[in-house]
Amino acid sequence: MPRLALFGPVPPARSGLASYIEGLLPQLPASWEIELFADVPGAPASLDGRPVHDVDAWAERHAAAPFDLDIYQLGNDGALLPVVERALERPGLVILHDVVLHPMRAAHYLAEKNMTRYRHALEADDPELGPAAAEVIGAGLAGPSLFWSFPLSGDIMNASHHTLVHGELLAECVRAEYAGTAPSVSSAPLWLSVAEPGATAVEAWRERLGATPSRPLLGTFGHLGPEHRVDIIFDVLGELVEQHDVRLVVVGGMASGFEESVPESLRDHVTLTGHVDDDDYGALLRAVDLGLNLRYPTARAASGPLAQMLSVGTPAVIHDLVHQRDIPSPAVLRVPTGAPDEERAALRENLRRWLTDDVHREQAADAAQAFGAGLTAERLAAGWEHAVNAALAAKKVAS
Repeated sequence: MPRLALFGPVPPARSGLASYIEGLLPQLPASWEIELFADVPGAPASLDGRPVHDVDAWAERHAAAPFDLDIYQLGNDGALLPVVERALERPGLVILHDVVLHPMRAAHYLAEKNMTRYRHALEADDPELGPAAAEVIGAGLAGPSLFWSFPLSGDIMNASHHTLVHGELLAECVRAEYAGTAPSVSSAPLWLSVAEPGATAVEAWRERLGATPSRPLLGTFGHLGPEHRVDIIFDVLGELVEQHDVRLVVVGGMASGFEESVPESLRDHVTLTGHVDDDDYGALLRAVDLGLNLRYPTARAASGPLAQMLSVGTPAVIHDLVHQRDIPSPAVLRVPTGAPDEERAALRENLRRWLTDDVHREQAADAAQAFGAGLTAERLAAGWEHAVNAALAAKKVAS
């Protein structure tokens, strides 16, 4: 019966990682003694019957009854930087939701003028080019465009007993990229819980949004920022509505100024819901006929909203990313990364075919349903069990 300390956000934090752990905890072995550590205002005293503490309480809890393993949930979020530093200081199991942590870590190290720490992290990614890249970025001669070439997660994986990522193809990419240091990496499919809506909730949302069998509904989910190619989506949608009767719903938070970016010509075709509760979110995932899940540059992460769409049988348009090529077509319709004009052309062609080819639409829905059936809580929990056991074995060898 391992005793485990789990670091990362918990509800009520509006975080995909918080939702992930809330849904996962009930699936993990009851024999695991888990305590959660999170600095989240308003955090509950317990989650799924597991105690929740402030991070500073770890030392006292460990002294009272030592933990067998520390588990760190990491993503490209500045609030998780203390967890990154802790994972480097006290090795454990890392759940790496974003392989690319460079934007978050660079923002901190450069603000603190801690070039030694920044250089060390870059050198772990690329011993030859990393130190030079640190000097170039630190001097202001290059910016975020270089972030995606140096993930800044190599030092964390090298220090850890084991790392879990979501998706075997992504795990293969990580192993290949860090073949020189050969970190221990395994994978599990990404699963996030989706509420079961009431019997009439899906149709109620479709009616509210103006969707009919002849007027399909497109949808985006999750916090939207520039990397989600919203401008390209609106450009293409603006062309399509001249010939096709279609609606778009945008579900979730939005970057500042987003509402003003909706063109006047699309105001009757686009609905912004903002944040919705879990029941409405589940209903909207099912109400949508086709999801739009573009994101580039990518932090090399499995997409939570995409996993949720596929799990309820909703196909989606995505960028053609190497680590997502194990998702079969036409469950997903792919748009190449690169020049914006190429992205627009590909998105336009994908949507036009989907809108005009009934057989293609049916095949996409069937493929999404089939693939999504494999994204289960049981498979994610099994991946966690494997990773915990691997980390515990590695820790025993190291000690």
